[in-house]
Amino acid sequence: MVNLRNLKPIASTAAVLYDHRLAFNVPGTPFVEPSWASVEVETGSSVHGVLYKLSEEDFTRVCQTEGVPFAYRLHRCDVVPYIGNGEDAGMQADETKTIKAFTLRAGRKSWRESKDIAPSQSYVNVLLRGAKEFQLDQDYVKQLENIQCAQNVIGGGMAEKMLQFAELRNKEQ
Repeated sequence: MVNLRNLKPIASTAAVLYDHRLAFNVPGTPFVEPSWASVEVETGSSVHGVLYKLSEEDFTRVCQTEGVPFAYRLHRCDVVPYIGNGEDAGMQADETKTIKAFTLRAGRKSWRESKDIAPSQSYVNVLLRGAKEFQLDQDYVKQLENIQCAQNVIGGGMAEKMLQFAELRNKEQ
């Protein structure tokens, strides 16, 4: 996300959000990127990810480029930060030490209530890259690796190519 949006985070760390799940319920472009991820409420589930502290300008840029309030809605939540070790640091994190944050939920109620749409392998690879970079919990990374991806996607999807292009652009700046 940082390279694609040309963000300069003030801080970043691994974090876990309890009683939510990773969903693929925001429709994308069929045969290219069939769906986009969101985070939805689900008791007993958890989502691991990266918690960014952003400037007001960068937060605004994220909202604009992610399509808030049309594709996504901001969702206020309490996350538990942790220092990833690639094993189980997130599950060992102190649940009493939460931080108020925002995540993105699907923008339409009908999307939130519908079945997930299988994402491209390219999109899942981008999620896996971030998960490994921040050393998210091993079990969660395995969950990401086991996501059933769409088979009818041209070139496996565009997400990785978009990220590579953004990284090249940022190197040249």
